[in-house]
Amino acid sequence: MINNHWTWYTTISSSINEPFVPNEDKFGFVYIITNTKTSKAYVGCKQYYLGKSKKQSSWQTYMGSSKYLKEDIEKIGKEHFTFKVIAEYKNKRSLRYYEAYYQMKWNVLTATIEGSDEPAYYNSYVGGKWYRPIESYQDPEYRRKISEAMIGDKNHSALGRCRITFDDERIIIVDNLAEFANKNKYQKSALHYLVKGYRDYNIGDIYKGKKLKESRRILFQKHKDIIKVEHINKEKI
Repeated sequence: MINNHWTWYTTISSSINEPFVPNEDKFGFVYIITNTKTSKAYVGCKQYYLGKSKKQSSWQTYMGSSKYLKEDIEKIGKEHFTFKVIAEYKNKRSLRYYEAYYQMKWNVLTATIEGSDEPAYYNSYVGGKWYRPIESYQDPEYRRKISEAMIGDKNHSALGRCRITFDDERIIIVDNLAEFANKNKYQKSALHYLVKGYRDYNIGDIYKGKKLKESRRILFQKHKDIIKVEHINKEKI
């Protein structure tokens, strides 16, 4: 049974609207709902059945449990939100664990929308228990590893040693991606996104919860000869 309310969550643009076909032998699923106007999102979970009676829940049309999310849906319309299933789980224990896992992974209580102090998520707590802290803290060791692993994400001049694959099957290794871009008249920002595995952007695609601009789609039309760009010295965390 295909459900038209939900689609599968994926970071691959070609299948970003893949219809969700539930496995109702599972207990429920973890989801992310995103406001495409602001990029603000909500991460939660929903079970298929209520209690031991196996009475079906309202998961088919469910729009989250956050009152702030529901207020925005009512205010600007459901058509401005995406409803995506991250994964299904076989029992309540797994469902609740992975709900908390994704909430913590994406820092739903502390993340802010880029360039502002506005919370990036509607969530007010994680795991049904832990609430938004009154101060922001991130482990220094974690920050150091992220900084080293993601070097160049904000400054394209230091993307480091990379392997570039062309559409004619040529493969070259460059020590500095920014220098390669400047010398060969490529745009550094396009190569930066290719490093992340994205090639063809379309209007309405979602990348890290943000609606992409038409300018990024046009950007990639200028780099059709490059199939893939990979970091080859990236530290694994």
